[in-house]
Amino acid sequence: MLRAGLMILLFCMACGDDEPIVQRAQPSAAVLAASTSFGEKTGVVHEVQMVGTVNVGFRYEPSELTIKVGDTVRWVNGSGFPHNVAFYADSIPDGASVIIDAVMPAEGKLGPMNGRIVIESGDAFEMDFVSAPTGTYTYFSVPQEAMGMLGTLTIEPQ
Repeated sequence: MLRAGLMILLFCMACGDDEPIVQRAQPSAAVLAASTSFGEKTGVVHEVQMVGTVNVGFRYEPSELTIKVGDTVRWVNGSGFPHNVAFYADSIPDGASVIIDAVMPAEGKLGPMNGRIVIESGDAFEMDFVSAPTGTYTYFSVPQEAMGMLGTLTIEPQ
């Protein structure tokens, strides 16, 4: 299993591009209609750096972030090492998985609630939490989960 994961990681690294990439996704009308907490887009963008090396460890900076419904989170690769954001299904509010899947950029997505791996320093992706249920969301980086790369996102009402 580890060997297969390393092969995928090496493949993803070989497919890198020199241009920083920012991907953005927004929920469909059906997802918005099914949402339990509506909000309006606030225009507030919060940035989370994905950083670290084998020698110093891996982390999200900040590792804990509180936002409002309608805010955007932009995850940026700040270290040039492969990172991603994946949400634990048992550590998010009820109904949030549909919203996360709808607002997570689809290109390169590794699976449900499991975003693409960003490889180059400066690569990023954004998620708009306009229709997200309030509560606490715990997420991790698949390549560094075993090394403790975890983050917590708390979403409050507008």
